[in-house]
Amino acid sequence: MASGGILKRCQTEPMGGTHPWPSVRRRRCELADAVEALKPDQWGTPSWCEGWRVRDVLGHLVYLAEATQVSILTDLLRAGGRPDRSVDRTARRLGDEPVSELATRLREAADGRYHVIGSPPAVALGDVLVHSADALRRLGLVIEPEPDEVRLVLPIYRRLGRLVFHAAMPRNIRLVATDLEWQSGRGPEIRGKAFDLLLLLANRRQVVTELEGPGLSSLKPQI
Repeated sequence: MASGGILKRCQTEPMGGTHPWPSVRRRRCELADAVEALKPDQWGTPSWCEGWRVRDVLGHLVYLAEATQVSILTDLLRAGGRPDRSVDRTARRLGDEPVSELATRLREAADGRYHVIGSPPAVALGDVLVHSADALRRLGLVIEPEPDEVRLVLPIYRRLGRLVFHAAMPRNIRLVATDLEWQSGRGPEIRGKAFDLLLLLANRRQVVTELEGPGLSSLKPQI
């Protein structure tokens, strides 16, 4: 899913500096096109999200794009107040819908601006970037967001990764991006593309082979 990919029915605009919403819109449209273009048997391929098919990931992103504070709260209560259970239920439920309909809904809801109250809007950009990799990298498709898009999300995931992704990232590790000027932390380094570092912070350990540096040894017991 290169940044210059063809978009079918969704007008897009350039990234808006420090404002993530134009990028959120563009990446949602791009993912809708990419998943819809897959072969039907690929829609059922296991994604990087444990227990989710590619189509379930698409369903989850549709859910977030269409979400409101009321709809999220309602589904959370139905799941007994357990966020992970609510997220899993809604993704699987929507994932059973026809993929062409899900792709259309994601394009139509591409301007949706739901994010958890008190969280930065860039969290929504992180959602679509990480889940795009979940769905497509498993199939060998390239995901290459612009480094400046990733820059908006990296410090947020560095701060919230443990809470949001249950990622036990050691604190005494220095993360260093090789394709933009960004680094965080102290200690042994882990180096790599900004997007791969973002995926690592999101607890996608599949990217470890794309990274380098002495800090990787601290991750091995958790892989």
